[in-house]
Amino acid sequence: MYFDPRPKTQEKDLFNRENELKQFEDVLAYASVIVITGLRRTGKTSFLDVALSKTKHPYIFLDMRDLPFVPSRADIIRKIAAAFNKMDKKWLHTLSDTLKHVKGVNLGTTSITLDWSQKGTDLTELFDKIDTWAKKNKQRFLLALDEVQLIRGDKSIPRLFARIADVNRNIITIVTGSEIGLLHSFLGFDNPSSPLYGRHYVEIKMRNFTPEEAKAFLKAGFKQIKIPCSEETIEYAIQKLDGVAGWLTLFGAKSRDTKTCAKQTVDHTLDEGGKLARAEALKLVKYSTRYGIILNYLATTKKANWKKIKTTLETHEKRTLPSSSFTEALDKLVKTSLIEKQNNEYHISDPLLSHGISKEPFKE
Repeated sequence: MYFDPRPKTQEKDLFNRENELKQFEDVLAYASVIVITGLRRTGKTSFLDVALSKTKHPYIFLDMRDLPFVPSRADIIRKIAAAFNKMDKKWLHTLSDTLKHVKGVNLGTTSITLDWSQKGTDLTELFDKIDTWAKKNKQRFLLALDEVQLIRGDKSIPRLFARIADVNRNIITIVTGSEIGLLHSFLGFDNPSSPLYGRHYVEIKMRNFTPEEAKAFLKAGFKQIKIPCSEETIEYAIQKLDGVAGWLTLFGAKSRDTKTCAKQTVDHTLDEGGKLARAEALKLVKYSTRYGIILNYLATTKKANWKKIKTTLETHEKRTLPSSSFTEALDKLVKTSLIEKQNNEYHISDPLLSHGISKEPFKE
């Protein structure tokens, strides 16, 4: 069902991503790293869930979204262990005979545990063994990590990815990220000091729907839940919610709950989604009032160039700011995908975030 707000797991519930799924399937034959990018609520997790469910290859899936702000090695090892315990039993049964020979891996009757101490599980050895197993079984093993940039500051992970790409020819690393700038900074494909510098990767982009696609999505979704919706209301929803799949889905879900399709429901979605998006942005704003000032200004003006934003910040702080320190703050907002630059002007990426800030500006 299109209007189910939970991540999708079946292709029939994933709207208009046939080309991306075909691309994913095609590159499995040769890719060592696949990067799935897109702004928040474009459906990256749903896409990855569906793509993995369609594949005949063994895989583990790590959801990094609930990690602490600065996760430890132990946090990451526990995530890996949890992913193995959710692996398809068909594959886990045969893989267990291989894993039991890896230092720090303990096999119970119903679960796998990994020693997360400093002298515990050796991830390099773990994936070397998996690579050998995959080759023997004529498979490609998929290591999938959702929102991987949340592993902040841990250089060992890019080093592990680089080694897997270079040595483990039967393992594919698949990562997603909505903080696109931070994701690319973390992976460092273009950074000479990064372990992954110069490595080949395939990028699959989750874009927002065009107005035509958004209209088709809403019409198909309302047909599924058997609720009539006027052309006027659909146009209103597209105008207010843009082509963001997550917000359009939320509108459809709320319409299903109330058994009606109305502009009032669009407005409720706008308010609820705005609060949610603002709460997510607040996690960054807490670290510097400058982020809040810039976002407040762009929520009011809708778009502005570098000079106007800098002048606004200087007026608030009552002092001239070095261009470097101002640019650092602006770039952080771009890297976290909260704002975008287009035609030398900046704007807030998510219309509902802009709405949420307009209703309740950040403290300055």
